[in-house]
Amino acid sequence: MSCGNPHEVECTTVLEMVYLYIDDELDEIRRVEVVTHLKECYPCAGVFQVETTIKARVQVCCSGQAPQQLRVAIAEQLRQSLSGER
Repeated sequence: MSCGNPHEVECTTVLEMVYLYIDDELDEIRRVEVVTHLKECYPCAGVFQVETTIKARVQVCCSGQAPQQLRVAIAEQLRQSLSGER
């Protein structure tokens, strides 16, 4: 996606980082790049707004804990991937 206007950081790059930004997982430099871009790019700001709305709704609807069996299965898969097992 591109809005057609020149930006210091391209729209596609910002959209790749938008989830990391929403989850507060960007370093300070990247965070400033995303914020600056969103202030000047209406289409990307719209995508950001949609994604933050979805995240908020998921948090409200899915506030319970995952079933024990699912948590155990995920933990086992993580353990296997970290140890290199298959």
